[in-house]
Amino acid sequence: MRRASRILVVDDQPANLVLARDILEPAGFQVMEARSGTAALAIAQESVPDLILLDMHLPDMHGLDVLRRLRESSWGAGLRVAAMSAMRSQEDKTLWLDAGCVAAIEKPFDVRSFVKTVSQWLPGAAGSSPDPQHDDDRPRDRLGEILVANMFITEEQLEHARSAQPGSGKRLGQILVERGHVSEDDVAWALSNQLGYPYVYLTRDIIDDEAARLLPDTFLRERRIFPILRFEQEMTLAMADPTDQRTVDDVANHTGLRVKRALALGSNIEEMLDRLFSRQDTPSRPAAAREAQHLQFHLVQAVQQNVTEIHFDPSTDGHARVRYRLQGVLVDRAVQPAELHTAILAHLRDLTGSEDAQVTAAAASITVADAEFYLRATFLPTTLGPAATVTLYPHRTDPPDLGPLGVHEETVRMVREALAADRGVFIVGCGEPLLRSTLLHALINPAQRGKVWTLETLPVYRRPTLSQTILRSADEIPEYIRGVTAAGADLIVADDASDGEALLACYEAGRTRMVLAGHAQADVVGVLSQTLDAVGPALVASGLRGILTARAIRLLCPTCKETTPARTFAPRGCEVCGFTGFRGHRALVEVWMPTRETRALLRAGQVGQVFEHIAAAVQGQMREQARALIEDGLTSTDEVAGVVEGMAWTSTIS
Repeated sequence: MRRASRILVVDDQPANLVLARDILEPAGFQVMEARSGTAALAIAQESVPDLILLDMHLPDMHGLDVLRRLRESSWGAGLRVAAMSAMRSQEDKTLWLDAGCVAAIEKPFDVRSFVKTVSQWLPGAAGSSPDPQHDDDRPRDRLGEILVANMFITEEQLEHARSAQPGSGKRLGQILVERGHVSEDDVAWALSNQLGYPYVYLTRDIIDDEAARLLPDTFLRERRIFPILRFEQEMTLAMADPTDQRTVDDVANHTGLRVKRALALGSNIEEMLDRLFSRQDTPSRPAAAREAQHLQFHLVQAVQQNVTEIHFDPSTDGHARVRYRLQGVLVDRAVQPAELHTAILAHLRDLTGSEDAQVTAAAASITVADAEFYLRATFLPTTLGPAATVTLYPHRTDPPDLGPLGVHEETVRMVREALAADRGVFIVGCGEPLLRSTLLHALINPAQRGKVWTLETLPVYRRPTLSQTILRSADEIPEYIRGVTAAGADLIVADDASDGEALLACYEAGRTRMVLAGHAQADVVGVLSQTLDAVGPALVASGLRGILTARAIRLLCPTCKETTPARTFAPRGCEVCGFTGFRGHRALVEVWMPTRETRALLRAGQVGQVFEHIAAAVQGQMREQARALIEDGLTSTDEVAGVVEGMAWTSTIS
């Protein structure tokens, strides 16, 4: 029997990978996926695909670099590669074909003809060298194709809607919504996730009044569009239907600006138009600096999409990239002019009071979408120019509950009992600052006696019953520990005592009061090893009350997770999870409490035997928790293997 043709799809956008797989696998192709150039090269060498569909704009290297490395290798010189890109000019296509690509395919691709298009580039296919522009000039109703392909509507409903278009002045999506065949959210999903247009929810925070008034109210309502931002010669335009090329051309001709499309719900656009133009008699609010509004735009999007990080990275050809980290996956969200990138980074430095040093980190409390957040910005140089990463943490006032994170009540009770001692040190180790802060605050007993004083480099939790001091960096912790000790604190909480000097300060304070210290190491052996190096076995033997370490593990999206041949579950990706395959997380924890025997061994300098005791006490704690999550279908074996070292999965399901 002839084997299925192997196709390697290389794209850093999960939505594109899912769509390609959903189209090609039912047609009998074996589909492999890679999200970076490095991964593509490794998979291609191992599996020798019949065809590589290569996105030309990858996070780690350009598609031409991938192609060059293939051609220079002994194993990849003969592999067939088709270039894919959403932003291609005739010059780009010529360059890619001259470099050795067999075709240049436009994204988003035509779902109805994609199988036929791909098949003709396979080895031995008849007519495998046609002009790559073979279908460029044919009009395509992309929205209708996507809605039919994903079974939102039938072919019959699509044809009826098309027949109603002439003379109506309405776009196809608007007609389908009015007829009740789809909802606005269905259309938004198709346009955003399948066609690659960024989705925005319009609020007053991100609107530039000056840009919004560049076009007449009647025109904006007729075309169902809303100008959001303007920077130099570029306008970001929210559209109910971003495939409406005629409107894009009209806006460009009227304003003389380049138009960057974004998607917004029609009802959201109408609401904002009503709010803006019903107040023409009142002075419009002053337009903020363009870089401030662009930054605010990305912050609002991050909050709405539950993004943990925003990456502002320089690129080539006078542009820069903006990427969001969603459920641990880094996805592209925008390409912007290099001048705007530079201005945004300068504004970030002003906002956080950052120094002009090339490598630095700074923070500030800000308001986004009527909620307060703690913003931390890290600035670093690259070969292409300066870069910045922004992390957003929401402010919280209630004590955290560890139940949703999967931490058992018995574990919390055991740690709180240890903290009830008059003196000593308890260490919480976790590599993720937010999870570490959550654990520290959750472990403070609400009925804790005496004065509780927290020293925090990540001030997410604001609790009026605690004395809280915000620190600029962990370097300040030793000094402040000595200060709050002198001030009479009964329980001292330091969220980052990873440094040796900070650990020593904790143990010195622990001679007379209780200290709850955070550490960046995420395993008990590692925490104890670093502690012994910093303070010595004698002080550890007398002062250590216990160690709890934790690691975050992602949960599979319940909407789209799929079954594997091993009868476990794996991530797939859908619109609900932002095509990451994951939604939410749990914490895997391990706890060790010193015994009289281990304290005696420490005093005797028998550190090796202490580690043997720890291995016997904690070995398997995280693994058993992870195994339970796999058996309950909550996470995948690959996710567990990436979080818990040495975790081998053997199914116990018969």
